[in-house]
Amino acid sequence: MKDWRLFGVVPPDPIVGAGLALAATCFLAHARQLGQLPASLCVIAFCGLVAIRRRRPVSVALLAGALIALPAFTHNLATVDDNRAFIPIWASVFLYSYTLGSGSSLVPSILGLAGLIAGVNLSGGPFNPVPEMLTLGPWLAGLMVASRERASIALGERAKELEDEREVFARESVRYERARIARELHDIVAHSVSLMVVQANAGERLATVDREGAAEAFASIGDAALQADDEIGRLVEMLGDSSPASPSAGLRIVEELVSRVQASGLDISCQMSGDINDLTAEGTDGAYRLVQEAITNAMKHAPGAPLGISVQGHTDELEVRVANGPARHASSGLEKSGGNHGLAGMRERIVQCGGSFEAGVTAVGGWQVTARIPRHPRPGRIRSSQLGIRGEGAATVPRVP
Repeated sequence: MKDWRLFGVVPPDPIVGAGLALAATCFLAHARQLGQLPASLCVIAFCGLVAIRRRRPVSVALLAGALIALPAFTHNLATVDDNRAFIPIWASVFLYSYTLGSGSSLVPSILGLAGLIAGVNLSGGPFNPVPEMLTLGPWLAGLMVASRERASIALGERAKELEDEREVFARESVRYERARIARELHDIVAHSVSLMVVQANAGERLATVDREGAAEAFASIGDAALQADDEIGRLVEMLGDSSPASPSAGLRIVEELVSRVQASGLDISCQMSGDINDLTAEGTDGAYRLVQEAITNAMKHAPGAPLGISVQGHTDELEVRVANGPARHASSGLEKSGGNHGLAGMRERIVQCGGSFEAGVTAVGGWQVTARIPRHPRPGRIRSSQLGIRGEGAATVPRVP
C-alpha cells in the first residue's frame, strides 16, 4: 500500500486510530463505563489498532476480534444507554474488513475476517446480522480494489514493455532503412563505377592507337554517368514517397542494360523467353537489380569472361539466371572495391519477393546466380534453402561480394 501522508508529515492511519480511540474513550466516559476495566481498555485498544491495520492485516484483525470479544465475559456493551459509543467500534470494524480484502491474499483474509466476525458477534450478545453486513461488504469492496490495483500494475508493466518494444522496433526500422538505402546506392554506384573504370582503362590503351575507339570508350563513360544519375534520381523519388523504385518498363529494361554493357565492349548475351511481364513491382525490381549486380561482379572478379543472361517466364514463377565463365584478362583492379555486400543484397532482395536464390561455382570454373521469383508471392516461412550459397569461395573463382 502507498504510504500516504497528511501535510507531508504524518501517515493518516495513526491519526485515524488515535481519533477512534479518543472517540471511544469519550463515549465510554459519557456512558460512565470508562472505569469498567478491562472492558473499556479492550474497546479503546480495539479502536486504536486501526493505526497499524495495514502492516499485518490478518494478525491485527484476529487480535482486534479477540479484544472486542473479551468484554462479553466482563461487561456487555449492549447495555450502554448512549448508542453513540458504538460509532467508533463499527467504524473500526469497517476499516479492518476493508483492509483484509485490499491488503492480503484471499485465504488469509478469510481467516482474519472469520476471527473478526466471531469477536464482534460474541461482544453483541444475541445473534445480530449487522456485524456480517458491516464486515462482508467492506471486505468485498477491498477485494475489488485490490484486483483493480493488480490489474493497473499489470497494465502499467505491459505498457512499459510495449514502449520498450516500440523503441527497439523504431531502432530496427531505422537500421533496416539505412541498410536498404546503402544497398540501393551500392547497386547503382558500383555498376556505373565499374563500367566507367573498364571504359577508362580501355580508353587509356586506345588513346594512342585508335582515337575513334578511345572516343567511344569515353562516350560510354558519359552514358554510365548519366545512367547513374537517373538511378539515383529514382532512389530519391523512392525515399520521398516510400514507393518501390522498380523500372517503369518492366523487365525489358534488362535488355537496355545489356545493350549499354555490350556497347562498352563486354562479351554479354541475353535471352528472354515465356511471359516475363506479369510480375509484381517488387519482383521486377529484384530481378533487374540481380542482373545488374551480377554483371558488376563479373566485371570485378572475372574480367574478359563471357557473360550469359537468361530470363524465363514459367506459369507460376520467373527464373533469372546469370552465368559467367572464368576470367580471361588480368585483374581489373576492382576486386577490393565495394563493401562486400553484393551477394547478400541480391539474396535479400529475392527472398523479400518470396523467391529463392542460389549462387555457386559452375562446372567450367565460372560463377552463376539463379533466382526464382513467384508471380504472386504467398506469405510463409522462408526456407533455409532460399538462403543457401553453394561452393562460395572456390579457388578458381574469386569470392563474389
